[in-house]
Amino acid sequence: MQRMLIVDDEPVILDGLYAFFQKANLHDMEIIKAYSAYEAIEWLNSVKIDLVLSDICMPGMDGMELIDKIVDRWPRCKVLLLTGHNEFDYAHQAIRNPCVVDYLLKTEGMSHIRAAVDRALQQIAEENDFRYQNAWFRSKLPRALPQLQRQLLLDVMKRTERYELASLQEELDAVQLPFRSEEPVIPIIIRVEDWNTYQSHADRSLIRYAVANVAEELLQDKTIVKSVDLDLQVIACIIQPSAQDAHFATNPQEKREQTLRFVYGTLESVQQSCADCLNLSVSIMVSDQVVDWMELNTAIAQLRLSVHAGPGLGMEKLLRVQVQHALNYTPNMVNRQAVAALHMDQIKVRIVAGEREWVDSFDKWTEVSIEGLQDPFFRMNIYTGAGNALIEVLHEMGLYESAMEEIELAQMLYFDIQTPWHELVIFYRSALEWIISKRSNTRLNDQSQILTTIHLYIKHHLADDLSLTRIAQEVSLNPSYLSRWYKRITGKGISDYIHERRIELSKELLLGSACKMHEISAKVGFSDQHYFYRFFKKATGCTPQEYRDQKTSLSH
Repeated sequence: MQRMLIVDDEPVILDGLYAFFQKANLHDMEIIKAYSAYEAIEWLNSVKIDLVLSDICMPGMDGMELIDKIVDRWPRCKVLLLTGHNEFDYAHQAIRNPCVVDYLLKTEGMSHIRAAVDRALQQIAEENDFRYQNAWFRSKLPRALPQLQRQLLLDVMKRTERYELASLQEELDAVQLPFRSEEPVIPIIIRVEDWNTYQSHADRSLIRYAVANVAEELLQDKTIVKSVDLDLQVIACIIQPSAQDAHFATNPQEKREQTLRFVYGTLESVQQSCADCLNLSVSIMVSDQVVDWMELNTAIAQLRLSVHAGPGLGMEKLLRVQVQHALNYTPNMVNRQAVAALHMDQIKVRIVAGEREWVDSFDKWTEVSIEGLQDPFFRMNIYTGAGNALIEVLHEMGLYESAMEEIELAQMLYFDIQTPWHELVIFYRSALEWIISKRSNTRLNDQSQILTTIHLYIKHHLADDLSLTRIAQEVSLNPSYLSRWYKRITGKGISDYIHERRIELSKELLLGSACKMHEISAKVGFSDQHYFYRFFKKATGCTPQEYRDQKTSLSH
């Protein structure tokens, strides 16, 4: 999804432009309006903006100053400037800025403005096509991460002991990783939720590589970023402010806040690029604060676990995680020296993802394990590992209490090396099948809970900001994904539902209160009373006053 921000201090002009582009049905475009440059900056600070259509002459801060704020926050944003006068000096300054696509007179009319917006969107599309087409990834991209860099990052993320930062810097420099050990980092986790048509291991390996490159390409405008696979489904990214960008901040705290804001906004574009260009559904979990290098181990573990917190498992989550400094539980890491442990790790990943391939991994685990059961120590490790893996998955998916009752989980207490192998296999296969069935039911319950949350939020905030972005934040989902998902589940768009609730509340206020028209207009989210009149008449066939009069006369 893309966002266009329209900025003008004249309400009539702004509302007119907003209404025009709302009706234009620009594909997957959210239109946002701001009545001043300062309100525009609030939006720029909260979400990623792709295109700005701004008046150039505004009180307090003009369009040229606003351009500097835009470029500082979103370097790839395109800008169209509007003015009521043919001011050569402004035009000369504007066209020298590479982010400015066009400079337009308001008197040129809506057709010229629409054409300029189309050109800007085409420019954005061409840039995205060049960088993210799947064919380009397959044919031209070299390996993204040299093996030494990948291995060091994995090693640093596993470290639990204290170490010298100077020593870490030497390691980073040795493999030419551009990070600074004395500065904290922002960890994020990208988790593939739906592989769609990518079924082979080769395809999935290539696509994980493509996802990592999408993230690095979009985030590297203002940061240093490196990605590494954690397992078959999860990618970790480590992020720092770029050294070039760092000197613009007046203090370290401001620099960190600027970087966090940029990262939060850009991750939505990472999800969108994965969906559009790779036909891939991904969730992204990002730390809500910077962490020291020595805290990476616990931070990454919390990010991995956070995907299972709350409803929406398997959906495109976009979640800021409050990372704590201590973690009581750390996920097991793959022991690459034990083939059986590797297969068990794959079982866990695939069960949590709801993939049918878990059965293949389970069969491989049983085949490998049975060969060494004659050794009592090997047998003990296999039995213990299977039990730990099952408990881990149950805890991660919030099913432990249910399992205690429904599948007699307590049987595991009686397993020892004397337990027949076939009994153990039957028990664990049955338990994993139960988890898969529960996962399907959980998805249905999650959908119901998310719909309820959305509808309640809309009901109680009809007078407030009901942009798709704000609603998506309420349920921690990607806005574009939320729009598609809502329409698929309900058969209508979120904007249609909002319009219905606004009409419903308008009728209630017209008949059940003595509120004046401008008061009713404000209560249902319209700053312009005339726009409210047009909206109501289009929906009901009469003006608000006519509706009130008709119903009042009928009651008498």
